[in-house]
Amino acid sequence: MPSRLRTSSTSKKEKQSLVLSTSFTSTRKVDDIHSSPSSPLQSRRSANNVTRMLANVKSEINRLTEELKKAKKRKDDTEKLRDTTGSNIYSGTYSTEHLQKHSIRIRTNTQIRELDKTIKKLENEIQTLTEKYESARRLQAIEKISNSSESITVGDLHVLDSSNFQVNHEHQPALANSIVHNSVGISTSTDSTISTFETESRSRSQTPVNGTVENGTWKISECMQSLNDPSISSDYVLQQSNKLVDLLKEFPELREDLVLTSFLNSIQDLLLRDDKVISSAAYRICRYLVDGQNFIHILFKRHIDIFLIMSLAKDNNNIIEREQAVKLIRLLAEYKTGITKGIVQAVISCVEKLDDNIRTVAIETLLEFCFEHPQLVNECGGMRVLEGLLKDYSLFSIASLILDTILELMATHSTRKYFLDDFNISVLATVFSDFNGKGSINTDKLQNSSALISRAFKNDNGLMLFSVDNFKPIKELLAFIEVPICAQYLLDIFMDVLHIKYHTKQKGRKYAGHVEPSNFFNESSSFNQRLVLIVSILDKCNFIELLSRLIDTPTEGKLKEKLVNKARYLLAEYTNMKNNLIRDGNYSAYKSCAKNDSTVFQKSYKFQKIIQDMNRGRNTLGVKHIDYNEYLRKNSKMVKDSLLIDDGDDLIFRKMVYDTKVLQTKDFTLWNWNVIQELLEGPLMKQKQLEELVRSTKFIRRLLVFYRPLRLRFSDVNQGSRLAEKFIQVGCSFFKMLTTNPEGMKILVDDTKIIPQLASLVFKAIEEGSSSNIFNENSLKVKIIPGYFKFIGVLTQSENGISILLRWNFFTVIYKMFQFDSRIGLKLLLLTLPELDLKYSSHCRNILGRALVVSNENVRMRATKLLGEHLKESLYMHTENTTLTETDMNIERYMFEMITRQLYDLSPNVVAIADQALYEYIAEGDKSQELSSSLRTILNQMVFISSPILFELLSRPYGFHLLNDIRFIEMQRNSWLETKNKEYVDIVEQFLRKTVYMIRSENLDDKFTTTANRLPLHFYESLSRTEDGITLLSQSGDLVKFMNVIKKYVTEGMKNENPSDVLDLKSAMWCCGFIGSTELGIGLLDNYSLVDDILQISYGATVTKVRFTAFYALGLISSTREGCEILDEMGWNCTVDIQYYPVGIALPNRLDKFLSYNEKKWIIQKEYKNEMIRFNKVSGEILGDIIPVKIDLNHLLSEKNIIENTNDENDQVGQLSFSEQNAKPSETLVADVNKEATFLRSRANTISSVLSNGLDSGIIEEIMESISKLGNHILSNAAIKNITDINNKFGPALFEREIMVTKVLDMLDKFRFKPQVRKFLCELFINVRGLENIIKHDRKLQIKPDDSHQVNEVANEISVPSSPFSN
Repeated sequence: MPSRLRTSSTSKKEKQSLVLSTSFTSTRKVDDIHSSPSSPLQSRRSANNVTRMLANVKSEINRLTEELKKAKKRKDDTEKLRDTTGSNIYSGTYSTEHLQKHSIRIRTNTQIRELDKTIKKLENEIQTLTEKYESARRLQAIEKISNSSESITVGDLHVLDSSNFQVNHEHQPALANSIVHNSVGISTSTDSTISTFETESRSRSQTPVNGTVENGTWKISECMQSLNDPSISSDYVLQQSNKLVDLLKEFPELREDLVLTSFLNSIQDLLLRDDKVISSAAYRICRYLVDGQNFIHILFKRHIDIFLIMSLAKDNNNIIEREQAVKLIRLLAEYKTGITKGIVQAVISCVEKLDDNIRTVAIETLLEFCFEHPQLVNECGGMRVLEGLLKDYSLFSIASLILDTILELMATHSTRKYFLDDFNISVLATVFSDFNGKGSINTDKLQNSSALISRAFKNDNGLMLFSVDNFKPIKELLAFIEVPICAQYLLDIFMDVLHIKYHTKQKGRKYAGHVEPSNFFNESSSFNQRLVLIVSILDKCNFIELLSRLIDTPTEGKLKEKLVNKARYLLAEYTNMKNNLIRDGNYSAYKSCAKNDSTVFQKSYKFQKIIQDMNRGRNTLGVKHIDYNEYLRKNSKMVKDSLLIDDGDDLIFRKMVYDTKVLQTKDFTLWNWNVIQELLEGPLMKQKQLEELVRSTKFIRRLLVFYRPLRLRFSDVNQGSRLAEKFIQVGCSFFKMLTTNPEGMKILVDDTKIIPQLASLVFKAIEEGSSSNIFNENSLKVKIIPGYFKFIGVLTQSENGISILLRWNFFTVIYKMFQFDSRIGLKLLLLTLPELDLKYSSHCRNILGRALVVSNENVRMRATKLLGEHLKESLYMHTENTTLTETDMNIERYMFEMITRQLYDLSPNVVAIADQALYEYIAEGDKSQELSSSLRTILNQMVFISSPILFELLSRPYGFHLLNDIRFIEMQRNSWLETKNKEYVDIVEQFLRKTVYMIRSENLDDKFTTTANRLPLHFYESLSRTEDGITLLSQSGDLVKFMNVIKKYVTEGMKNENPSDVLDLKSAMWCCGFIGSTELGIGLLDNYSLVDDILQISYGATVTKVRFTAFYALGLISSTREGCEILDEMGWNCTVDIQYYPVGIALPNRLDKFLSYNEKKWIIQKEYKNEMIRFNKVSGEILGDIIPVKIDLNHLLSEKNIIENTNDENDQVGQLSFSEQNAKPSETLVADVNKEATFLRSRANTISSVLSNGLDSGIIEEIMESISKLGNHILSNAAIKNITDINNKFGPALFEREIMVTKVLDMLDKFRFKPQVRKFLCELFINVRGLENIIKHDRKLQIKPDDSHQVNEVANEISVPSSPFSN
């Protein structure tokens, strides 16, 4: 207590003295020398302030550093996004994708510039704060030194600075020099103090890195050591294992330094504890310790494969352990090693167990094995298991995945050779064969089966599988078309495969089905070529005959009627495709129908109705551009005009006037508006008749009164009324008649109501916006007020009409609309712009030109779109061979120049519309050469936005020179040779896949799909369309490069399946195909005999995609007559249209050569007899002669043995490694692992036989014989009873011996047992106790297979086979 009082009194005195001392402290700042505090308390406060300031600065530096990291990361991400837009390969139909990429490039470049500024600013701030931090630390150190009783030299202070302050190494020398210069004459501490500072500095600078890694090393060692204790609980094991895994994730670099020899024994002990939690933890640790094939080799020395087999054989209660085991297996598969037959059989067992919790994962694992270890899966019969899963249509998602995987396995010889003989595509139609016409119908299975069959048909490998053995699978499938229930699903399948749409009955339809014509006319040539291939295949299978037989069957009930209607539609579409897409004698579709007494097709009204409806909107291939409806309309108009105008008499004229009822009543709803329109478009076009009508009647006056705005007759009609459109049409005809006829012009000039009222009302609406004005927002929505602007448009279509508008200053009113202060002005402008004609008045052109540059984006978009439509109309005038005046040419030039300016607009939407209009104008017309001077000014802008117009220009001679002047061709050529040729392969394959599977592209905008579908644009296609391009192609040597790639593949036997080489080959064939698709380029291919090489590839390539790429390339080559001649000489059939022009479709005469796998060749047979037995539906008797079925009993028994896995000592399925002829250098270690497993088991067998002196070999043979019978469900019960009796007699110790464990493992490797049998065998033989015996002997002998001297010593004592690693 006294000491406490003394302390308090002392502190009070110190506070009092402090006040006195600080009262006289100088406030003068000393720059060079830091003033020492006048009291200890002030010294502490100053030190605290500096420390606090240092902490604040340090936290600010850390914050800015984090922001700098985030900014740099954002910059990297933005640069990656920008790089993805660098490559532009244009789609065949116009799309805005290149403009979207252009917008992304502009946006990302802006973001990158902003981020660069931000990064620079942050770096400057960090540098400033670092300097401030260094200065503060220097001052803090000087204060500490100045408080000491000893001093140091300047050199020592320099040492202090260089060793102590290491925040920013870049600025360290400058800071050190400043400290040296500013510290002269200052007292410093002793050398011991300096060394203390130096030690602290080193610890601060090194701890964050080395200390953390060292700490991780100690923690990993601690966890590994803690798991060595056999008495620890499962919870502790789980805790430590999770901690160990987290450390391995955090410090992956430490994995290489770990010595795991003793720790793997601990892993074995954990797995032997037979606890699902501990075993799962052990598997998880192994998974994170795997770093390569060498470690997997070590794991197999520790019998990890046996542990995995044991775990997978357990029931669903051990789900945690089994999941971790499967994860480890899948990791081993990724390294392509460590997978043995035993593991594959264990996975297959999980697949076969229907209620297994990991069945889905096991299926995925088995599918992975098919790619990584195809021979093992084949030897284990895995394809038969997958084939069985395809029959389970209830799991459609899994079945579709399996089907896609199997089809992908057939894509290359490396995997196809193992599975082609074991898979039958007809398994997909099993549900049709299982249906017997009685009982309940499982519609889900039928639908799923139909979807899978259709999916297989759309795949190249699926099509080849369906074509094997002379199209036997397709013929078997078509045989079910005679069963009505199956027929409706089969029709859906082939309609989907042939891309035929069929809709059910809709409201207002008179017949059962809504016919929608197929769209193959507008599809790409490559897609149609594949379609022709399917049509030809079906033709070989008597498709028309089967359909006609279905249609000829008697109709019973509504279901059958719908089925027949659908069959008629399918037949009509199929024959149409065949007639249009297949050449020579293939126009016999209807003749083939007639052979089967199918005259009903010509006589049936419904069939003819379907054909008429289907062909209403399309023509024969080659004349699809002819619009018959347009010609009919023009012809009917000419006839009507001749009758009403030229040949009409006064009597007919008066009768028509009377029939209009205009003179009888003022009620316009009672007028006959159709007759009025005929009068206005016919007789009243004559001046005499109009003059007579005006003089003698009030007909014209009443029409004028009707259309006056303030009379509220026309202007008060609702838009939804029945005659609303007719009122507008008659009004347009009325004003057109008035401006065309001189007498009508007198009427318009004398009339002071309609046009003046319109001008006045519109002007007031813009100025005042009164609701009482008929031009208000509400009336524009509900009334037909917008029709007045159509009348104004009619007036702008002639000079007479323009004079009327000028007289009443209507153009001034339109200019007033550009004042966007009121919303009504904007709406009125948008209504006016589409109606203006640009030919007769400069005001119309000025108005449209002003609309192109206003601030409102919607107005600019609308004006640009209208300008594009006007430009397209001028293009149609060129195509119709209309004589163009000088005015027309000037207007066309004006519109072209105006729309090119829109490419510079700041709005991407405006640029997109202008780019699309220019693309259509240049792509569809040949007159743009006259505007080449205007094109030259915008070429750089087109390159900037990456417009597809450039490729269209490249295909024209004048365009080639324009693009060559700006070095565009050279840049594109280098780009395509480096990357784009390969990128094109992926893009075109994706395009074809989407087209075949009918997947709509999100990037394609419907408003831009004005042309037929084409393949994505190719640079060499456009280049080879001009003579200059062909010259460049020859001189540059590009074609020689493509030729070398193709010929190298052919000379090497067409067996190269390296992905990189395959990609180069496909890109070369696409290039040659597009070059050969032009009239000038086909000659180059013929000079180098490239067509023959591509044809050989289509027949003999081992990669399916390469074969079909050659197929499509030959189709492109058939786009020219010379190409058709070359292919015709080589046995290919080329399609031509009705005008004998090639359409780019070619088909081999020998389909079997193209559709045959090299591993399974077949030959087309001309006839095929239906093997289906037919019965009389009434009596039930068999129709026709029955050919006895020959059954090969030996073949059936062998198949049964394979399925049931009966024991066969001579079976070679037990081999664990690839044969030497198929082994690859990279698979050496895989074979070593399998040899290692075989060696260990054979050694264990020999050692066990030596150690089991008292065991009768006869008992072992009896047990093994009983086990072999477990694969037979007939003998399994007796075998189980025998094994149980032996177990009861000799006890479990007999089954736990090494010899029994290894022998049973060999049985499980060689043969496939049911999951229940595997579980039974693992519980009796391959259990923990049996495995403990094997591991104990291993640890006792410590034999390593690669130690040959130890192996020989043991072999001398006991007969142990030598290790495969001893050599």
